[in-house]
Amino acid sequence: MGLKVNKTALAIAQQPIIDTFVQPSATTEVLPIANCNFNIQGVTVANEEYTGSVHKNGDEVIGKNCTLTFNIYLRPPTGGAVPAANAFLPGRILQAAKFTENRVSAAIPAAPEAIGAGPTTTSVTLGATAAATAGLYKGLLVSLASIGTTYAQRLTAIRSYTAGKLATLMETLGAPPDGNYQIPPQLAYQRSIAETDPDPLSLSLWLDGLRFDLVNMRVSGLRINLPTSTRQQGAIPMLEVTMTGSIQGTADEATPTIPALGAVPKFRDGDLWIAGKAVGGSSIIIDLGLRTAAAPNPNKSDGSDAEELVESKTTVTADLQKYRKAQFDTLALADAQAQHAVWAQYGYGAGSVVSVNVPDARFNYRSPNVGGDFVNETGDLFVDAADRNVSIVFPF
Repeated sequence: MGLKVNKTALAIAQQPIIDTFVQPSATTEVLPIANCNFNIQGVTVANEEYTGSVHKNGDEVIGKNCTLTFNIYLRPPTGGAVPAANAFLPGRILQAAKFTENRVSAAIPAAPEAIGAGPTTTSVTLGATAAATAGLYKGLLVSLASIGTTYAQRLTAIRSYTAGKLATLMETLGAPPDGNYQIPPQLAYQRSIAETDPDPLSLSLWLDGLRFDLVNMRVSGLRINLPTSTRQQGAIPMLEVTMTGSIQGTADEATPTIPALGAVPKFRDGDLWIAGKAVGGSSIIIDLGLRTAAAPNPNKSDGSDAEELVESKTTVTADLQKYRKAQFDTLALADAQAQHAVWAQYGYGAGSVVSVNVPDARFNYRSPNVGGDFVNETGDLFVDAADRNVSIVFPF
């Protein structure tokens, strides 16, 4: 009988020691994935020996490369509260791509309190309970009571934060806020530029009863893909992941049961703000631009050290509606090369909202596309190296 594709499963364990495989649990560490592709590619070198005839010997097989690609549908953690450290399985992928897990397990303050003096449509000073630490709340969400009637509408993203408790926002409010604020409990994954290397992962991949154990797996590609769902066409937000590493071993073992996690929030009825403007568009893609490599080492069985992350260059690709000059002048924005925030958010209640932000990005030039019913333009925004330059946030 043929092996069935739908009986595919992936389990993930953090691996603190290089070359030491950690067996993931087939019950508690199984992660639902889609569009899996497992590639084992042989590494060969030509045999240049003469044979005394026109025929040549076959290539020498030196080793193998192992690459795994898959998609993770982007949904918040289950359970209705900030999970324990490292418990959110997609977060392990993000941490392996040099995101830091930031757990705000309790609201700040415990009860909403008044905002400070002098709010504007783009900034607010937080109240007495907020910490006076520059950058502490950058990339996180704050709830402002006066800016909406629902849980999601009251949330807004913090672009920067000063020691004077001034929070600059990623959207332009209709009026300066008043009343109370609160930083809700939230689980955030925020890009780190620290020099420390992230730990690799150990994976178990089942293909209908055949298990591959994979060691020293590094995230060598990661895209955050947020397509807009419309009345005419639905689409699912996702993480697009590529991992590279080595095969530890194989075994025949029944594919474990994969938990059903419920519906995935769709990118609609939410927020898309770029450069302080609410804009329409069909998709936002954040590409982390990761690159890994393995140093040569004859002491290792395959002649190579484990894969290491050697480069990352982040780009935001935005497929947007085209606007008139007075509304949203992307040509002038590209000319100026100033930094601008990108913020996307969707979902409704506590525990069901997904928020993704880039506090600072520079416009590249964009060309209008007149091939369809509407004039669109697709182009990139460039993200410079800065701590918390990309955040994925799940508020509760």
